[in-house]
Amino acid sequence: MKSVLIACLLVVYIGGAHGQQRQVRQLKQQLSEHPQADTFRVNHLNELGAMYSINTAGRDTFSAEALAIAQKIRYKYGETFALVNQATALSQEGHREKAIMVLNHARALMANVNDDQVLVRYWITMARISAQIDNQKSLSCFLKADTLAEKLPNKKLLAIVQRAVGSAYANSLSNYPKAIEWTLKAITSAEEANSLDELANSWTGLAGFYTTIGDNKNGLYYYKKALQANKTLDDSNLSSRLYNDIGERYRLMGNYPEAIKAYRQQLAIAGLTTYYREVCESNMADVYVRTGELSMAFKYAFHSLRLAVQIDDTEGIAWIDGILSRAYNKANKPDSGVYYGDKGLQAAKKAGTIEFMRDNYGALAVAYAQKKDFASAYKYQGLYVAYRDSMVNSEVTNKAGLLQYNYDMAKKQEEIATLNQQKKLQNAFLLGALVVVVFIGITVVVLYRNNRQKQKANNLLSKQKQIIEQERDKTNKALGDLKATQNQLIQSEKMASLGELTAGIAHEIQNPLNFVNNFSEVNKEMLEELKAESEKPKAKRNEQVEIELINGLIQNEEKINHHGKRADFIVKGMLQHSRTGTGEKQPASINILADEFSKLALHGLRAKDKDFKAELITHFEKNLPKLSIVPQDIGRAFLNLFNNAFYAVNQKAKAGGPGYNPTVEITTFSPPEGGWGLTVKDNGVGIPDSIKEKVMQPFFTTKPTGEGTGLGLSLTYDIIVKGHSGAINIESKEGKGSTFTITIPVPQ
Repeated sequence: MKSVLIACLLVVYIGGAHGQQRQVRQLKQQLSEHPQADTFRVNHLNELGAMYSINTAGRDTFSAEALAIAQKIRYKYGETFALVNQATALSQEGHREKAIMVLNHARALMANVNDDQVLVRYWITMARISAQIDNQKSLSCFLKADTLAEKLPNKKLLAIVQRAVGSAYANSLSNYPKAIEWTLKAITSAEEANSLDELANSWTGLAGFYTTIGDNKNGLYYYKKALQANKTLDDSNLSSRLYNDIGERYRLMGNYPEAIKAYRQQLAIAGLTTYYREVCESNMADVYVRTGELSMAFKYAFHSLRLAVQIDDTEGIAWIDGILSRAYNKANKPDSGVYYGDKGLQAAKKAGTIEFMRDNYGALAVAYAQKKDFASAYKYQGLYVAYRDSMVNSEVTNKAGLLQYNYDMAKKQEEIATLNQQKKLQNAFLLGALVVVVFIGITVVVLYRNNRQKQKANNLLSKQKQIIEQERDKTNKALGDLKATQNQLIQSEKMASLGELTAGIAHEIQNPLNFVNNFSEVNKEMLEELKAESEKPKAKRNEQVEIELINGLIQNEEKINHHGKRADFIVKGMLQHSRTGTGEKQPASINILADEFSKLALHGLRAKDKDFKAELITHFEKNLPKLSIVPQDIGRAFLNLFNNAFYAVNQKAKAGGPGYNPTVEITTFSPPEGGWGLTVKDNGVGIPDSIKEKVMQPFFTTKPTGEGTGLGLSLTYDIIVKGHSGAINIESKEGKGSTFTITIPVPQ
């Protein structure tokens, strides 16, 4: 129900904290039984201070006592460890500069300690402090910690570091393929350490990453593994979250009986908080709406709505109102559907949750269609499609990144397997050669001593040669089997991709087809009225009514034609989206594309942020030549540039002072060398010189987590430069604005 990324963060960090509770209790018990101020007490205090389940006040207390004792007994290792824990506490309290100063002091002492475990914790702490201002520096610190931890026998510490690296890639850089790669490393290290709690944490984190990119099947698999491990760990809070996550996966996969079963298991947990009860019951209501059990849907929806109002959960209210709107629509009560859909939409806008804006727009479109208010239905359907496409594009981007990662990993594994096979063959050859040399030497000695042993030695050499040849034949057969398996896997992957594309197209064209069907039914009714009017005696016929009916039929036929073309556009667009570079080129006007997509970008941002204001200025050169291009690809490239420009001026407007007028200026022109060009100029925040060379790199973004994937300008570069042999030029000054200029030559 709620943001997948937030759920992922909660499970990764809070889940890990609960996994340490048993160890925390043991350490506190040992400290109570050992009050002596010695190295034993210092080490145990430092271990407690390093637990991320300990709150800031506790970490302050433990590190202060450990530091005082260590300095008194001149225990440098304990003093260094305590300083690292103290820096962590200061950072959590918001004292970043002081935290860095304490860390630097600890670093200076490490020259006398020579213990890499403390140095690993130093880099982890520095990474977490740096994450507040510089994601790249934070990642660099985590990777330094990993390099050191790799050399240590402490595999559990290595698993913790690798899981932290994975979280950094996901939460700070939105690079989910890398996040999954590092979390899988953490799982391997946790298995080597035989650490069940670290395994549960890693499985839960991995499930969260798969869930974020829409891979519910893998998400479900790892959530179940974490739940099985938690039966031993016995953490009721973690169980409540895992049952909900498992129910969500089943719900989104359409397995509603299993979803209800998981939600009921969550509700059966003693001491369930009001928030988690609201989440669980609202998810159950959604399932019952989908299965048509409306009495159960209304029961759980209204009860969860009361809980959401009780704890002032605006996001939950937006979600539940949308469920009620869809339930009333199914019950053929469109007035109530409109009422709750509008309430849910207002709550979603207040919470800023795009997912629930989309759902409530869709519910309102259905309700107004039932009320025969097709103008309003069309309006809300258009908004629903816009928000849905925005979310689908983000999910497709993440999935594309993951598929590329899996493909690269498969290639690496294949290369490693080939190298290992070659190495085995070389070793076998060398071993055989060595055996031959040894036996030749033995044979020479034996022949020298006793000629009667000659036949025996020759027989032995013959057997060894036969063994070598048999091993060679086995190796060749294994290589052939490996290549056949590889071809089968490639073919399976192609068929799976084809199935996903077909399902996507079928889903996308359903909406315009619904409009075609609706207007066709209206035309049928109007034709029957026209027929009845024409059959009346001439004296009783109303020619005005006949004219209005005919005009209405003409208008409806135009709408049917429009939505039919819309379905055709969607099919072509989906094919273009899934197969970059294979779209059909055709003559197109840059002015029309620029005008359409600039307005789409402007209205899209206004729909997300009602306070957004910007002036759009266009200078379109007349009589520009029509070039043979892929309109969908060029439109996508334009949309990326326009979205970035409006985002830049919006960011400056939020932080700027009075008198600032957000402006985006779009100009089309004919370059001297022929073809056509487009300039997108804004007076927004601009691009710092330090990152200007990186903005076209895949997955590089300056936007906050969840607002950008870092693929927009990379895709634009591929479309303009690689797909159309064009060029992109960037001029920008930090704080003043940016100008993007693209040119496309006449095709040769």
